[in-house]
Amino acid sequence: MKMDDFLKFIWLKPAEELRCGATSLKNHAERKISYPWELIVNLRADLESDLRVLGAGILGLVHPSAVLYAPENMLIEAGAEVEAGAVLDARGGPIYIGKNTIVRPQSYLRGPLSIGPECRIGGEVTHSIFHGYTNKAHYGFIGHSYIGEWVNLGAGTTNSNLKNTYGTVKMTLNGKELDTGEQFLGCLIGDHAKVGIGTLIPTGAVIGLGANIFGGGLTPKAVPAFSWGAKEKVELEKFIATGKNAMSRRGQKMSAGEETLLKKLFNLSSG
Repeated sequence: MKMDDFLKFIWLKPAEELRCGATSLKNHAERKISYPWELIVNLRADLESDLRVLGAGILGLVHPSAVLYAPENMLIEAGAEVEAGAVLDARGGPIYIGKNTIVRPQSYLRGPLSIGPECRIGGEVTHSIFHGYTNKAHYGFIGHSYIGEWVNLGAGTTNSNLKNTYGTVKMTLNGKELDTGEQFLGCLIGDHAKVGIGTLIPTGAVIGLGANIFGGGLTPKAVPAFSWGAKEKVELEKFIATGKNAMSRRGQKMSAGEETLLKKLFNLSSG
């Protein structure tokens, strides 16, 4: 695995803690990856492997008006909640919903799909991985994508996961454009990134750690870590304060170690 290819979007975790299926890479010794998008490509197989160990089951609260297709292919953890009118379709692959995650009314979720703990999910989501504590609470589409922790996707955020030419998707990592060989591939979004309302994310985009995108419209395909809009850089102290505010809303506190690491990574990204 080429860890440098992860660093531009998900810096805060050791490689073994990257979400893989319903668990993490440390639980998938068989999953040898070279590039981050392979976690998306192999999501169905990894979820199937996890559910054979964890077991399927509806342990959380599901509103009577919600529709579950192939519930035998789902694991909804205790504390999770699926609200009125939501549709979860696991006929095309397993669905995993982590503890205390809330699936908002009239959402449409299609497997394979892995959503970590304490997320807020609305709109349409398919074939994607969400780390914990991430918000996509409103309408919009996310597909074939890998979303980090403490990310907020504003209302109307939508990504493309298929080119108009139906060709293979190219992705830029560390300044180098790579052909993924995949026809369906969305975006990679790093920890603590914030995406404003009405944002459109092109096929194969990479949005770095701590980036703050706003103003609506189409984003660049490669957004550097700690970007403020398309061209500026976040102010470090304001970024840290925002992170602390976001974490406090979920009853969490940024540790001194996490703050030190974020400051170190900010300084490295300025080099």
